[in-house]
Amino acid sequence: MGEVMTARVDKVDSFAEDVKLFRLRPENGPVDFVQGQFLKVLWEGEKGSYFAIASPPYEKNHLEILVKRGKGVSEKLFSLTGGETLSFEGPLGNGFPLDPHKSRNLLFVGVGTAIAPLRSTLLEALRRRNEFGRIALYFGTMTPNHLYFGEDLASWSQMGVDVVVTVTFPDTRWDRHSGFVQHILRAEGHPLPQTVAYVCGMKEMVEETIAVLKERAIPEEHILQNV
Repeated sequence: MGEVMTARVDKVDSFAEDVKLFRLRPENGPVDFVQGQFLKVLWEGEKGSYFAIASPPYEKNHLEILVKRGKGVSEKLFSLTGGETLSFEGPLGNGFPLDPHKSRNLLFVGVGTAIAPLRSTLLEALRRRNEFGRIALYFGTMTPNHLYFGEDLASWSQMGVDVVVTVTFPDTRWDRHSGFVQHILRAEGHPLPQTVAYVCGMKEMVEETIAVLKERAIPEEHILQNV
């Protein structure tokens, strides 16, 4: 269990009808964390809910969490507009270590709001760009309207990151990949030498993705989750 702290809600951005990004400013000063770690947000009368930190570790004065509306704490959070105070425990979890994987290629695979810890890790990797090889992101989401961090995706692509986006339910304007992200990875087929993979998403997606990455010659010890 992590230390209980409080944070002010500085800003709330709507990413979709059911997804918001909350920018939190810890009231007791900067919080040190490892990319990929998460917070347990507390709310009186509700069971605490876990949200991965979407902001990078070098931005120590604030924490960002990406929240999909559901029941319990996530529903309560959607009533906030800014200026409120929240309590949370953390940072929690092992995070996504980068230091042991210097000189390797980095592969990020996630779906939906699980892009949050991948964003934190990718931003940190880009800050240290000369320490790593090729960087690629495979991001799957439900519809084109659920393309979170769109400006970041475009910026990363311009910086040389191989960004592959796929949607499960494309509309008539969508001209990129469609289908599940793990199926895109399987279709490519070629081996991925000297690569470490950071994977985050729903259980079935994660299990299928791990199987695909093993088929593509990434050893299990180089396929990481942030739990």
